Amino acid sequence: MMMSRYAQLASAGPRPAETRARITMRPKPEPTLRKAAESDLEVGLICADRDGNRIRIDRISIERGVGTVCYHFLNDELRVQEGVQERSIQQFLSEAWYKTGAQTRP
Repeated sequence: MMMSRYAQLASAGPRPAETRARITMRPKPEPTLRKAAESDLEVGLICADRDGNRIRIDRISIERGVGTVCYHFLNDELRVQEGVQERSIQQFLSEAWYKTGAQTRP
């Protein structure tokens, strides 16, 4: 009669400590998604909202002390979907756009 590998291990009884498989705990990974901050804003950055709408920042300008962000909405293939949107930096950040950790700057 053929025994499964699990049954063979279970019937073998306890093994000496040196032959037991070691279980190591990996450190908990950092969150890969976080809310975009002003320091994250750069041309080409792709962000998403909670509904999965994605945008790409096309231009950031600061004139007379007021910063603006220009961006396009993107479709599933990351192609431009709508016309240019323009918001103040504060207004843009209040809309809760999120970015991935993979796009962090050095």
